[in-house]
Amino acid sequence: MVKAGFARTNIDPCIGQDNIGDYARLKPGIGIGNELFAKSMVLDDGQNRAALVTADVIGFPGTLVEDIRLRAGRLTGIDEKNIMLSASHTHSSPATTKNDKASHEYLTELAKKIAGIIYLADCKKEEVRIGVGKGEVKVAINRWQNSGSTVKWGPNPDAPVDYELPVIRFDSLKGDPLAVLLNYASHPSIMGKDNLLYSGDYVSFAQEFVEKVYDRNVMAMFSTGAGGDIKIAVLSGDRKSFRYGNLEDCRRYGTIVGAEAVKVIETIKTRPAAKISTSTMNVDLPLVKLPSIEDVEREKKRIEDEISRLKGTQKEAMLIDLNWALETIKKLKEGTAPESIKAEVNLLRIGDEIALFAVPGELFVEVGINIKKAIGLAGSFVLAYTNGYLGYLPSKQAEKDGWCKHDDSYMRTQKPANFSGKIEDVLVNAAGQMCR
Repeated sequence: MVKAGFARTNIDPCIGQDNIGDYARLKPGIGIGNELFAKSMVLDDGQNRAALVTADVIGFPGTLVEDIRLRAGRLTGIDEKNIMLSASHTHSSPATTKNDKASHEYLTELAKKIAGIIYLADCKKEEVRIGVGKGEVKVAINRWQNSGSTVKWGPNPDAPVDYELPVIRFDSLKGDPLAVLLNYASHPSIMGKDNLLYSGDYVSFAQEFVEKVYDRNVMAMFSTGAGGDIKIAVLSGDRKSFRYGNLEDCRRYGTIVGAEAVKVIETIKTRPAAKISTSTMNVDLPLVKLPSIEDVEREKKRIEDEISRLKGTQKEAMLIDLNWALETIKKLKEGTAPESIKAEVNLLRIGDEIALFAVPGELFVEVGINIKKAIGLAGSFVLAYTNGYLGYLPSKQAEKDGWCKHDDSYMRTQKPANFSGKIEDVLVNAAGQMCR
């Protein structure tokens, strides 16, 4: 029979010292909008053990994943590949990447705290009953508009969205709820570049709502699904553009998500599960056609001209792009620029009905929907932003619409080009193979 243990820790940063991890800000926060947490579950069927951590951070870069896995592995003996680290991707968390000037002190403390709660959860294991259910929350919208072969930023009510809210419930053998895991496919980016409060965005309020309903006797965990091209629909009066909100907007939409989660939780029937299993696959994610040296030279000149006109954090942000140009030119001349990027994907099976497929990037919604179809279980979960951060992972349709030519965020992840929509088939096939 499967045993499970659960633990949490506060991961608030030092006010005024740790940059907010959003590319548009790159400056320290001035206060705590709501507390940030990392939460852990450890599952054990007597032969296999696995840990899942969900955290109110913008991302887990590869170096941080390695550090946490190493620390937690030493403490618990859990195989490092069986430790899944899932970021909510809140845009109001402390920075965790080198490009965003993350604090070394914060990252070290974060690694120690997360390893600690994995250890604590492992110590608290007990036999549990497990069940899964599914709700629907229509508060999200696609954030890319397309016309022919071009795209632009803006709400697109006609484009795909995944409204599903799958929930796993863990009970004691007496039937008392111990913990739940929610999953929803939308960016936690309600608050914009003027916000300087550290916050988990709507995700924090969704978890808080669930925990309040159960007098905090239940630990609510949240994993962000395939929402790379999805936002919460906080719109202007004419609904033609996005409106950046505040903590009250985060509370409102988080409450809607949390209330639906409670409804689902109350309908789930739990039962003992016999086993868990884990698997890992390394896949090659193809990039679009690499730029020519001349193309990058022109881009380098444009970046340098823009830097000469900028000051402060805007100038610092553009220096990241300049570094991309210099490195890419060098690699193109050497013939070492990659045409694909290796990625680790993970699958955690719980009993016969539940599978969690983890991807290290901002997965587009159509890819996530097709991964869940490939898994084909009642409890099919897609966890984006997990065990690393490689950037945007677009769908085949997004590439056809021109997104790959429009977006330049690959510079900030230091790849020579965007990922191709061909990653969709790679990831869908991997999920199908791993679930057989």
